[in-house]
Amino acid sequence: MDTLIFGSIASAAAIFSIMFSAWQIRQLTQQTAITNGIAAVSAIYNSVERLHNVGTLIFEHPQLNQYFFHGAAVPADGHEREQVLTLAHMFADALDYGLMIKSLAPGTGEYDCWDHYVAGMFASSPAIRRVVSDHPSWWPALAPHLQVTLPSTSAPST
Repeated sequence: MDTLIFGSIASAAAIFSIMFSAWQIRQLTQQTAITNGIAAVSAIYNSVERLHNVGTLIFEHPQLNQYFFHGAAVPADGHEREQVLTLAHMFADALDYGLMIKSLAPGTGEYDCWDHYVAGMFASSPAIRRVVSDHPSWWPALAPHLQVTLPSTSAPST
């Protein structure tokens, strides 16, 4: 009889322990989902903040806007050329960071607008295309997008 009582108590304790473990796992799963969501939002915010910093510099020098949003060629020489190339490097850093975050941070994989933004910037900025094509290893997440964006250089068929 004592064995039966002890066995019943042990079984009840085991069942309670399993139920408590299941509850803890459920709570941990919810906490992880929330944490991943917060990390994703933070990563996206950091990406956008980097773009805003570059945008602020362009805002302070509106003559540079044409080189990033309107397809103007990189100036041949002078101070403005250096400004454009420096900002193109900064832009490439921000774009590369955004693409890396998108591929690494949980919850950002569906952030496809970043890919569209990168394609748009490559399409509208010869300066960004130039710095990335000159140094593709500097921007490992960004450089493959340049190849997708560039027009085909094959000769037309006759």
